[in-house]
Amino acid sequence: MEHKVKTKNKNNETLVGVESLPNNVKGKHPAVILVHGFAYYKEEDGIFIELAKRFTREGISSYRFDFSGCGESEGDYTNVTLAKLRDDLDSILEFVRSQATVDQNRLGIVAQSFGTTATIALVPKIKSLVLMGSILNAREVMKNLFGKGYNPDGISILERSDESTVQIKPDFWQDFENHDLVNCVKQIKYPILLIHGSEDEDVPISEMEETYQLASKPKERIIIKGADHCLRPKREEMYKVVIDWFRKTL
Repeated sequence: MEHKVKTKNKNNETLVGVESLPNNVKGKHPAVILVHGFAYYKEEDGIFIELAKRFTREGISSYRFDFSGCGESEGDYTNVTLAKLRDDLDSILEFVRSQATVDQNRLGIVAQSFGTTATIALVPKIKSLVLMGSILNAREVMKNLFGKGYNPDGISILERSDESTVQIKPDFWQDFENHDLVNCVKQIKYPILLIHGSEDEDVPISEMEETYQLASKPKERIIIKGADHCLRPKREEMYKVVIDWFRKTL
């Protein structure tokens, strides 16, 4: 059972998402929020659609939203900052908590790529967390991704392999100074699972390792051999790991 849902962020922009509910489950049940990456969409290249299906079979609801300026949500992504993404996620979390079918004491998050950075910055009050392709040293990693398009004093342009481009303003780079992501990781006091592809060419595995060392127990880290940043071609292995994790921790 899937339904389109909407909520407002702190700038009064409409955020559009999809709610996936298990069949024949009465009363309140656990829920997982799926947090997409930089300038991407709520489907996360199909990963989140497939995870949603598998969650429903486990009796778990899921919610996947487009951040403001992405997909179906309102807003201009050129204005993106880590603070804005963090606040969007806070609004989404508040919306999910308000749903009559959701057990507020059994909430989880799966975040991918820069979605992990927004999640870390929020330090959300949930029960269990999965970070995939996690980014901790955000400015450095993003600067490397932008490459020759990096322009901290003007418009930075990211050229993607599909020939699309993403443009952002200087505020994106300046805002990183307002976040102590190392301290944020240390504040996370619930189970955390880190997943990284061994062939990830976008985000170094060292980002995951540093995050893991900072994290409190219980924690696990898994490197999926042969997988890239989007966990291709080993997504089946990743799905199983994620589902097993939430069976144990949610």
